Amino acid sequence: MVSKKLLLAAIILFINLLSTIAYAGQNPPLPPFSKGGMGGLFSSQFLALPIEGDPYRVWFDKGKILYSQMAYREAFDAFTKIDKNAPPDLLDESLYLSANSLMETGSYDEAASFANAVSNKSPVYPFALYTMAMINLKTGNEKKAAEYLEDITKYVRTAQPSKGKKTGEKPGAISDNEELAHRANLTLGFMHLEKGNHDDALKYFSAIPKGSQFHAKALFGLGWAYARMERWVRSVVIWEELYSLYPDSRYTIEVVPYIGYAYTRLNAYGKAIEQNGTAMRYYKDTSAKITGLKNGIQHGDFDKIAHTVGIYGDDEMSDRLKLYNGLLEMEEYLGQLSPGASPEAESLISGSKKMREDILDDVYAKVQVFLGQMQRQLLEASIDLSIGMAQNLRLEGGGHMTFIDHD
Repeated sequence: MVSKKLLLAAIILFINLLSTIAYAGQNPPLPPFSKGGMGGLFSSQFLALPIEGDPYRVWFDKGKILYSQMAYREAFDAFTKIDKNAPPDLLDESLYLSANSLMETGSYDEAASFANAVSNKSPVYPFALYTMAMINLKTGNEKKAAEYLEDITKYVRTAQPSKGKKTGEKPGAISDNEELAHRANLTLGFMHLEKGNHDDALKYFSAIPKGSQFHAKALFGLGWAYARMERWVRSVVIWEELYSLYPDSRYTIEVVPYIGYAYTRLNAYGKAIEQNGTAMRYYKDTSAKITGLKNGIQHGDFDKIAHTVGIYGDDEMSDRLKLYNGLLEMEEYLGQLSPGASPEAESLISGSKKMREDILDDVYAKVQVFLGQMQRQLLEASIDLSIGMAQNLRLEGGGHMTFIDHD
């Protein structure tokens, strides 16, 4: 059994490693009317493909599709064809996406110049601020990055209520700009947690409401912030809320073993025993779900594959799925051309379909292996919990807790 001293050290190391989740190397979000994605092939052919229509719109559509395939240099080349005579919204989004493209290629100074050129009256303006924050994080200027992130939250608070809302969105729904502010708060929260500024971390994590796509991450961060402060009652409350609201979240899987540990720090050994039993049942149920996911994958269920990759996290597989979607976007765009796709376009569509088939074959195989590894890890965690109860929790004599120290 791991000693108390080593366990505490492991927790601190674990927090430090995960404190970069929200911001280190993070891709900037796309504005409401764009789609995000990763790299792709066929970029040069697609860039050179002659397409009829309004030149600004054609270059803009080409640039977005190339961006969705992570062909950042080609995307930038397309966006540079859009000049000041283009419609303002089109121009501002092309400037924003140009900044993102240049940032992804490491051209940070040039990227900043494009992001700064976005009008503060544009719908993409707060997203350009986030790009500036990411540029400063990548270049090591965390103070300036924090200022841009703060600017985003101020901008959203003072913006008109309708700003950033989707068409037909229900009253009370979270707008894209509000989600961007939540993302900024999450990033600030993890930045402060990493620096040991626990009160500030709590402030930013707490600003992310239930219903936000970042709420699970915020609860994860809140729990660890309280743990760093040894406020174990609050850690337990937050982690159990995470467990209750998001049972399939990768963040829940990470913290389940620590809920029982938090109870032991509170001398609540009966609750620790109960939580360890709950954790083992949770791992058993999660393992059963993994079996179901594997069956879905074997039948080519794309949604289940994307769901699995999203929950358990794998950057390589995520990139492959995003490339899949980027290729599909290109095919749909080319297929809508009238009076009919050219031979060049048909060739691109055919090659793209073959590439998507190869991507799925590759991801199918990797996800099945990945799920098998996850099942073994969950089993090992369950066994560790059982051993921990047997070694550390003496049920006789009031359940006195002892730690076995191997130092």
